[in-house]
Formats: sequence, C-alpha cells, structure tokens
Amino acid sequence: MGIRCIEHIRCSTNNGTDDNRIFFCRDYINARMDRKEAKTMQVAVIDDEQKMRIQLEKYILRFGQENEEILDVTLFSSADELLKQNIAFFDLLIFDIDMPGTNGMDAARHIRQNNEEIVILFVTNIAQYAINGYEVDAVDYILKPVGYFDFAMKFLRAVKRAKQKNNERLVLSTTEGQYAVNVRDILYVEVIAHYLIYHTAEKEYRIRASMREHEDILKKYFFSRCHKSYLINLRRMKGIHNTEVLVDSLSIPLGRTYKDSLLSDYIRFLHQ
Repeated sequence: MGIRCIEHIRCSTNNGTDDNRIFFCRDYINARMDRKEAKTMQVAVIDDEQKMRIQLEKYILRFGQENEEILDVTLFSSADELLKQNIAFFDLLIFDIDMPGTNGMDAARHIRQNNEEIVILFVTNIAQYAINGYEVDAVDYILKPVGYFDFAMKFLRAVKRAKQKNNERLVLSTTEGQYAVNVRDILYVEVIAHYLIYHTAEKEYRIRASMREHEDILKKYFFSRCHKSYLINLRRMKGIHNTEVLVDSLSIPLGRTYKDSLLSDYIRFLHQ
C-alpha cells in the first residue's frame, strides 16, 4: 500500500473572500491527540562529546523503562550531521549548544524555519548560552554535569510537549526506501503514470500506488481531490481562482468537476 501509521489532528481556521477569488488565512491551534496505542517516540541526541552522548542515551532509556514510554534514540556527533537527515522523522531533539561547526542554537534556528512542531531541549555547560532558547521555543535547558533526576524532570516536560504537538506521521514506502513524513509538511500528492508523487517543500517522494487508494486513506485527514491527478492538503490551501488552487505559493490545476466537492471538504475542515 505504501503508507502506514497516520494519527489524527484538528486545526481551527478563518476564511475571507476577495473579488472572484477565495482566499484563506489560517490560525493553527495545537490539538491534543488521544493515542489509542503506544507510539515510539524518536529522540535525537546531538553532542560532540561521545561520553555525554552515551550518558544521555542511558538516561533516556532508563526514563523510558521507569515511565513506560517507548523511546528510540539516535546519536549525532555534530549538528551538521543531524541537518543532513530528514528532521521530520524525529519528535524530540536534545542539543548541546557549544559544538564545532554549526552550534546547537544556530542549528535549532535553521530547523525552526521549516519545522515548528519538533520539541527542542538544550544541554549546555553555561546557562548564558541557553538564554536565547525562547527564540526557538525550546522547552527547557539542562546544565552540565547532568544528573539523572534533574534530567528526568525536564525530559518529562519535553516528552509531554512532544505528545501534545501535532506530529502526524506517514511512513511512505518509496522507490528509494522508507521515509517518515509529517502530514503537515505535505503540500499535495500528484499521480504520474502508475506512481504517486508526495510533494513537500523540501523533497518529493515517489510511491508505486493508486490515487484512489491513498485518497481514501488521506481524506479524513483533510486532503481533498482538486483534479483527477492532484490531491491537496487543505491545511496548506490559500485560495481558489477559476481553474487553479493556490497551495502555499504553488498553483495547482483545479478540475471543473472537483470545485464543488473541494469547497464542501474545506467547509467541513473549517468545522473540525
């Protein structure tokens, strides 16, 4: 099927009109999700000191055992190494700030340009370094040397924040392997021949599957058909004008037979 692991989200929205065009301005409100089954939380530890990386990994796994949380830990020796990865795969980042290359604060700023959902927790030698944490909406910071009980208290806050965030995930089985993609990041889905192309701002994902199959799966998560070859994310729709739909800054074809159903889907979306 090429897709699995979808979780539910709700958004609130306002709309307005201008001439014969319909534009939408949206206010996203974080919604708490009721999880029916345990979900593995993906945690990344980014620290240039191997000893600290190992210590934090042990603390995280201990916390998971004590609190019945399923936690998967990935270790990175630099922020530059992390930034080469698909950031949306992770739920929580634990950053050292003072590191060679890109420091933790600059890396967090870079990540926030495209991802407002991921939870960030800083670990640092000097409290002054963490003062600017508000710029990147960091949940907290921990001073080194790190003791377990101080860590557990602040990590608990980070875990709770991550659970409250709107981390809808699709695990896409593409022609290049499996990728975890945040639903909010998907702009639209396009069908070309026997393939579906999932378009995000950063990457395209090619899947061998039918549009009907994925339309049925995605419809209740605020995706709507606007054309026989296109399925759009209603959260990212900014307007409709004659024969096109504006998705972020992109113009997507609008089929005449799909316009009414698209507007009906959007109205239902507004009332979620």
